[in-house]
This record gives sequence, C-alpha cells and structure tokens, in this order.
Amino acid sequence: MDVQLLVIVTCTLLNSLSVESVNVKSDDGIFLFNFKYQCARINNTCRNIHTECLFCIDRTHGLSVANEDARINCTNGMTGQKIKRCSAAGKYGAEEDFCVSNEINEILQITTNSTDLAKKLPQLVEKLDDFTKKQNNTTPGNLQASLSILQNFSTVSNVSRESVVVEGFLSIVDSLVDKKAQSAWTSVKIVNKNSSSQLLKSVEDFTRLLNTTNQTFSICKPNIQLKGMKIVPGKHYEVDFSNLTIKNRSVTNNVFINRTNLITLTNGSLVMSIAFLTVNDILSPPLTCNYKLNGLVVATTAELKSIDIVMRFMPLDSTLAQASAQCVFWNHNNGNWDTEGCKHEINGINIICRCDHLTSFSLLMSSKTDFEVPPWLRMLNYVVLGTSQVSLIIGIIIEAIVWKNLTKKTTSLSRHIAILNIALSLLIMNTLFCMHTFLKPKDISCKVVIFFAHFFLLALSFWMFTLGLLLLYHLVFIFRNYSRTSMMLISFILGYTGPFIIASCVFVKGHLKDHYIEKKICWINVKQTDLYYSFALVPLIIVGMNFIITFFAIVKIQRPAIGEKSSGQQGDKNSVKQILRCIIILTPLLGLSWLLGFIYVTPSTGNNSDWKEIFRPVFDIANGLQIWQLEGRKPG
Repeated sequence: MDVQLLVIVTCTLLNSLSVESVNVKSDDGIFLFNFKYQCARINNTCRNIHTECLFCIDRTHGLSVANEDARINCTNGMTGQKIKRCSAAGKYGAEEDFCVSNEINEILQITTNSTDLAKKLPQLVEKLDDFTKKQNNTTPGNLQASLSILQNFSTVSNVSRESVVVEGFLSIVDSLVDKKAQSAWTSVKIVNKNSSSQLLKSVEDFTRLLNTTNQTFSICKPNIQLKGMKIVPGKHYEVDFSNLTIKNRSVTNNVFINRTNLITLTNGSLVMSIAFLTVNDILSPPLTCNYKLNGLVVATTAELKSIDIVMRFMPLDSTLAQASAQCVFWNHNNGNWDTEGCKHEINGINIICRCDHLTSFSLLMSSKTDFEVPPWLRMLNYVVLGTSQVSLIIGIIIEAIVWKNLTKKTTSLSRHIAILNIALSLLIMNTLFCMHTFLKPKDISCKVVIFFAHFFLLALSFWMFTLGLLLLYHLVFIFRNYSRTSMMLISFILGYTGPFIIASCVFVKGHLKDHYIEKKICWINVKQTDLYYSFALVPLIIVGMNFIITFFAIVKIQRPAIGEKSSGQQGDKNSVKQILRCIIILTPLLGLSWLLGFIYVTPSTGNNSDWKEIFRPVFDIANGLQIWQLEGRKPG
C-alpha cells in the first residue's frame, strides 16, 4: 500500500486529481494500477472540469496521461529514448525502441561535419551498409538515424560517386525498406511524417552524381533497382523494369524519353531510373478520397529536371477502375502526391503517363469511375454560356440607353434597379466561374477569384430576393406606395451588404484554417460544413422563399376580382395560360432554376458523386437560358 499512496500523492501534486477508485494487483512483485478520476481544476491535460481523464502506469515507464507518451532514456551507452504511448482508453501500447546503436550514432556524428563527410564518404557508406546487413531487426531509432545519415550523404555535391559507392548506398536503402522494417516505419512516421519523402529525395540526390564508364548500367537489389545510360546524340532513352513482383503480382514498367528532349543535356551525362518495389505502404496515402497507390514507384533523374518523359505503368490491382487513373509525382514540398504537369491515356491494361519534369512517379486509381460529361453536352454548355454573356452585355447597354423612359415611376424604378443588379451580378459571377478552371488552387489569384465569385453568387441571390419582396409588397399592399430613398437604401443594403459580410466571414475563417480552397482544383471547399452552408444553403433558402412568393402570386392572380363571375371552360383555359405565363416570367427573375445548382454543389457522398455530375452542364445551360429570359423581360 506504500506504492499506492506514493502514486496518489504524485497524481495529486501533478494534476490536483480526485481519485475515485484504485485497484492494486500484485503479480510477481509488479504492481498494476487502474485509475478513474475527474479533474478538480482546469489544466493542460484536462481542459474541462468535469471531463473524465485516464492515466497509464507501469513499473518501467511510470505514470503518463492518456494520449501522451512516456519516455525513458536508453541504457548501455546508446542515445535516444524508449517510448510507450498511453492510449485514450488508459492503456500503454507496445514499447517503441528509439535507441540509436553506438555504431550508427558514430557514423551520424561524422556526417554532421561536411569536411569529414566528403573525405570519408566511401568508407562511411560501406560501414553503414555492413551494419544494416547484420541487423535482424530494424528498430525505429536506428531507422530514423539511418535516414538522417542518408540525407547527409546526399548533400555531398562536390564528390562524384563511384559505382561501388552507389551500390552500397542502394544496399542500405534496400535494407531500410524491407518488409521486416515496416513496423519501424510506422513508429518513425508518427515522429516525422516526412521521413518517407526524405528517403526518396536522398536517393534521387545521391544517385544523380553517379560516375561510371559504362554506356549502360544497372544495380539490382531485392527491393530497389537502378537502370540508366549515358546520353548519345540521336538515341532515345528507354529503360524496362520487367517481371517485378509486387504484392504477389508480376508487373512490368517502361520509361521512355525521346531523343529530341535529350538535346538540352550534355553528351555523356547520365539519365537513370530507380524502381522502388516496397515503398507503396511507406509513403503517405493520397489526399484524394477513395484513391490509392496502384503502381510501381519509379524515379528518373538527370542533370536537368524539366524534361518531358513518358512512362508505362501496369496497375498492381486490376480490379480498380481504369478510367479513374491519375498519373502523379511525389511533391517534396508538401510531402504528398501531385498531378501537376502530368497527363495519362489508357493503352490496353496499361496506363501511359506523360509528364513535363523528372522526379518520382506512380499511379493512383479508385474503385469507381468519375462521371464523364459527354463532349456534345460540354460544347452546348459553352455555346449557351458564351451567347448568354453577350446577351447580358447587350441587355445592360440597352437598359442604360432607355433608363430614363423606363424609370419615371417609383414602382418601375425599383423593379429595373433589381433587374439591372441581377444582370450585373450574373455577368460578373459567370466570368469568374469561367476563370477559376484556369487557376491553380495554391495561387492567391485563385482565392481572390473564388471570393468574388462567392460574393456575386450571394449578391445575385439577395437581389432576386429583393425583387421577390417588391413583387410581394405590390401584391399585398396594392394601393400603398413607398419613397424612392427608402427603397434604394433597403435594396442596396439587402443586395450587397449582407452578401459581403457572409462572404468575408467565410473567407477569413477558411483562410485561417487553410481549408477555403480544395486541394486539387481551384474551387471553394464545400466539403467543409460552414463553407457549404454559405455557398449552397443560403442561396437555396432564398430560392425557396422566392418559390413561396411565386406560389402566392399565382394564387393571387387566380382569385377573381370583386363582382367578376367565372366564365366556364374559357375561363379555365385563361387560368392555365395565366399560370404558365406567371411561371415563365418569375422563374428566371426569381432564380428558381438554381435548384439544379444546389444539387451540383452538394458534397459527394457514397455513390452519388457520379450521377450528380451531369447536373453541372444542365445547370450551366439553365443558368444561360435564365439570362436570355431575363433580358427578354426587361423592356416590360
């Protein structure tokens, strides 16, 4: 019970805890404790006074708060620590050995001195190679230190690498990416998420300075292969990686560079390709949902990076949809897969990738195929939208010419102010929506364009709502008028101030959390709930209210005037005509066709992302036709 008392006192001193129950068991002299308690005050561990918190404890690592690590220093002269992670359930996981052996630590210390490293590079590579070959089990500590050593090796730029040195370097990499080291990689990536990216870059940088007298050359290890050739005028670069076994599947890959693209390289310089057979599970998964790495990882290097390259990938999993294939390269800047500068085409069972630069490449595929809009529908969309933009400009010019004649009365003025602002908002919004497809999501210009597109979308919705309110006012208060000043003030406040406040708040919040724009395309990130509500639901609510106003207008029109009698069948026909006329006029004016737009911007879930894609061109065409209808109603 002395140990129990010591633990309780320690807990009380550290966190001011009120222990509810303590269960002490003794098994061969080892004490196990289970704690359940509540925080008595707010502190760094428990931020809510009434939050239930859990601890982990054992004899070696002592006490640790849930979701934190317990660390003890290594023994036997080794540097580093041994870590146990305390889970949210209050249980320790397996011990992770981040101790660094004396041999590797000695090499690491030498490589931190650039002068000694340049002089002793071959010897250090050989020494680390010998050590990794002798290891039966790669520990997280030795793996992390070895990655740092390889990175230091790759920084030596003024010393050429003989073939034997490069072979020793690849032998080290081969050991580090072996299946036996997978568990060590899991631990290291928790500490350093860029560790796999660091390895790829080290291999690319180190092998780029290979010095060989052979015209063609190759170095083959169980988990990594290097093949290359010297540049000869008039000769293509082509390398095949044949019958490689990856995940129990035999695959063949090809790398090709046309001789016209090699002219920029110095004669006799080297081009080489490196195939990584086991790094698929080590690299970070793609950011794109439902996609996974489905090809061999192949890096190609030369003295210049901006060279066009063609690669043939055989998919590792043939059950994934070919039409979903994406050619990607490993972006060392953000530590993930990127598609910039790469295009693909399907050739039988293979995927042909064409990229305009050199680095590490692979293939992403999904289990489902994204819906592909038919070309004729896209063309129709462009024609309608383009013609509509021209119609808008012409309509605005005509409106300006006849403005004085149309706005003599307050009622007519209010209606035409709303229609003119609807047309201006629609013109600017469509222009910005056309621009966003040509912008990159990382550019500041993308955020600016999307912000103003969002603002004018909201302005369009609010001006249509303003027009609906004006219609409702005249239907309810038939003989009551309003002043021009109050009408102008209320209309512009409602039409522009509200949208600006909403768009600005969404932009600031999204920008601060770095999720305003989607990762792969220049488009507002509607997968974020707050952005989705402001971008889709606000206009939807306004359209819904305008729909109610339209229904009210139809009922009001159908109600007979005082003293008026029903005219039988002829009267029914006239009623139908009046209803249709009302719908045709009010649908474009009040934006009821925008219901299709809501369907399109709804975030994809499950299998609905395929069929809803067709609503984009249909919505664009309806939007374009709205402009024509809008312009056709202006003179009235």
